[in-house]
Amino acid sequence: MDILKQISVHLAGVAAEPAVKSLDERLLERLDRQVSEATAEEDRDTLIHQLAELLPNLQQDPTPLTTLIEILIRPASYTFSRVLDIQPAVDFSSGLKAPSPPINMVTLLLLEKAKLRTSDTDIVAGKPEVVASLIQLWLSTPDTAVSQKAHEVFLGLLSAGEEGHGPVSSEDASRYKPHHQSLMWRRVFRDKDIYESIFRICSLRNAGQDGQLNKRDKTVAQARLLDLLVKINCESIRSTQIEEVERRYGVVQNGLLEFAAVRMVDYEDDVLMHMTLVDFFAELLKPNHSLIQASNTSEASSITTPSLDFLLHWGLHSRAMSYYIEPSAHSSLDLTYLYSRSANYLATYCSSYPERINRGGRECADVLCHVMEVLKGVSPGQWAQNMIPKHDLHVLASLPGYSLLPNPLHETSLFLLPTKPPNAAALQTLVTIFRGPRDGKITSTSSSRSVARALYFFYLNQNPRMWHDVIKAAETVALKDEALAAIALIGAVVNASWDLLPTNRMDDLVLLVTENELAEKCHSSQPLPPSGVLAILAPPALGAVLPYLLRPAQTFSNLVGGGKGDVDSAAYRVAAAKFEVLLSLKERLRDVVQETGQLGEVVTAVNKRLALGVLGGQSDVGGRIGTLEL
Repeated sequence: MDILKQISVHLAGVAAEPAVKSLDERLLERLDRQVSEATAEEDRDTLIHQLAELLPNLQQDPTPLTTLIEILIRPASYTFSRVLDIQPAVDFSSGLKAPSPPINMVTLLLLEKAKLRTSDTDIVAGKPEVVASLIQLWLSTPDTAVSQKAHEVFLGLLSAGEEGHGPVSSEDASRYKPHHQSLMWRRVFRDKDIYESIFRICSLRNAGQDGQLNKRDKTVAQARLLDLLVKINCESIRSTQIEEVERRYGVVQNGLLEFAAVRMVDYEDDVLMHMTLVDFFAELLKPNHSLIQASNTSEASSITTPSLDFLLHWGLHSRAMSYYIEPSAHSSLDLTYLYSRSANYLATYCSSYPERINRGGRECADVLCHVMEVLKGVSPGQWAQNMIPKHDLHVLASLPGYSLLPNPLHETSLFLLPTKPPNAAALQTLVTIFRGPRDGKITSTSSSRSVARALYFFYLNQNPRMWHDVIKAAETVALKDEALAAIALIGAVVNASWDLLPTNRMDDLVLLVTENELAEKCHSSQPLPPSGVLAILAPPALGAVLPYLLRPAQTFSNLVGGGKGDVDSAAYRVAAAKFEVLLSLKERLRDVVQETGQLGEVVTAVNKRLALGVLGGQSDVGGRIGTLEL
């Protein structure tokens, strides 16, 4: 007898005596190893129908049966149409309302099949009691796994794609405008009872009343709503839908988004929810957030968006930043929880809207002043012991390079980042600043690439022993994090995305220095290297970086995790990172050789070292490279 028939006979026995006979879990578990796409649909359907009949009468933990249903419906060929053919018919509403997480979960799995086709989603939208039950379960269940699954199903139904296609990704969600909304959108945002249920479940006004969640569970529901809103894109969430409902909950003009961001949370009395709210604001700011529908111009995408306009209009932007910029205005308790969140919001804002920061003003000055004040207060001993302001370093790394250029009007926080004593976070901050904009970012412009190069040479002029310190840190394998960060800094310069500054002063807000002025301020009588790889091949980097890269890797057999060749050891991880930088150097050198026909001896030395592998061999090749004629 095959496994499906064995299970069918067993289930029939349990159905005959549900109060007496127990489920054979070991038998049921065997199915997962044998059922497949090749299993006959008739056999699969027969067993599913048998399970559907047994579940309502079962008087024991239904988990083994719900798991079995999940296995049987797992194939993509098991569509929502087949779900609707199950007899007795699936009562989605009752399954979602059941006080049993396993029943909830299997109901969600069955309902999830509808998100793969718009026609199936429309069927669900035509069942208001099912949509209402789904929202209630998502926001109210105490079971985190069930809530997360309900979130996924609800989001999938809202973003269901065109006929025959899967659900829409967040990147494609901007296709869905109000006049093209699906039936599911209209069911959620135009059905008064369903739309109001979201407000009612999340509002604190009725906390603890009959049939309502208590305040603690209300805040859980609020966090779940915020989590959904950062993922969906429709004018419906930030415009009036049903004025009667919205007015009842204090909403003036921006619909569900206004309720969630402005009215819903008691942020003054609930610091944990305030943390969640600030994180929500930061998510809204991100350029890839689906709410953002800026015009196609680069200026529009880096100056403002509908999301930022919303935050500015309601004063949420200044409130979110104030815990970082004006810490003295807040209690120590609030700062304990909100300073880091505020710093993250500010970092997201700076990296997402660099042009607003570049325009200066009070906001930019306040940020720069606070970062400077914090970094000045960090002693060398604190850097050495990693007692550092990591949130402030995050902000510093997120600032557009222009704001870090030294000028007569203000100092630059850049010069406060040390290379000695070595600190991984400080070195990683330099990595972000020196490497230039990465491809695809809003800030990937010629001016930002030239500013990154200028910052490197300004810093090197201020700290001429930078590369000596960096190599010493890279060779201190016992301090693995610092060693890896030091190697990352070498790689960042080798692979830097740089451009030259203009030779003549231009009427450009971003550029405050010309190429000649940069060379003069760095006390160089020769033109400065135009690229990162050439900067590595020029003093003072030449005498330190290349000999280090070409030396065999250090190995210590007494390190925890093993010795030579052990991929888990600190020594091997450092050696592998160093080898990757050397590979990058080879690629960049190839471009230089093709353009200039020079540096052949360096290429030969690099290839010789690469041929020895990650750990390398014993050789003096690294010691000779500093004397090469370049």
